[in-house]
Amino acid sequence: MNQKRILFASLLLWASCIFYFSSQPYEKQNLQPFLGKYLEGHTSLENMLTWVVFSYGGHEVSVQSQGLAGFLEFFIRKAAHLSIFFVFGFLVVAALRYFSKRCVFSFSVPVMCVFFYACLDEIHQHFTGGRTPLWQDVIIDTIGGLLGILFFHGLLRSKKISTVKHWFWFK
Repeated sequence: MNQKRILFASLLLWASCIFYFSSQPYEKQNLQPFLGKYLEGHTSLENMLTWVVFSYGGHEVSVQSQGLAGFLEFFIRKAAHLSIFFVFGFLVVAALRYFSKRCVFSFSVPVMCVFFYACLDEIHQHFTGGRTPLWQDVIIDTIGGLLGILFFHGLLRSKKISTVKHWFWFK
């Protein structure tokens, strides 16, 4: 299999993973029972976080409203959004730069692809039981993808440029 196909297969595989995780109902991804076992009796951590209160998706996010396990799960889930789309953005820009090194293909088009896929992901969640599509998640996903794109460009500009070019088969 040639290098171009490996790169695009990686991108499609990653996009499929995102789709798969979006297909799972919340109950299947619920971390609260697991976290609750380890956080039980940690009142000092709970007291330390009581000052953090904000609104996300029309709901209050706080230790008081969600309990310590629910509160920490919120941040774990948002970190997952960010990191999953970080990799997606990285792969999108790597795949597009394989064909063209023009500025639009190395920044604008990859950002638009990430944003479009983040929107599709949230629409998909609308049809999945126990999941709620949120425009705020689209923003987190897009920021994650943008960070992945910027990281890719940072690698290209770093001292390891020849190694990066070798990894992604640029000539």
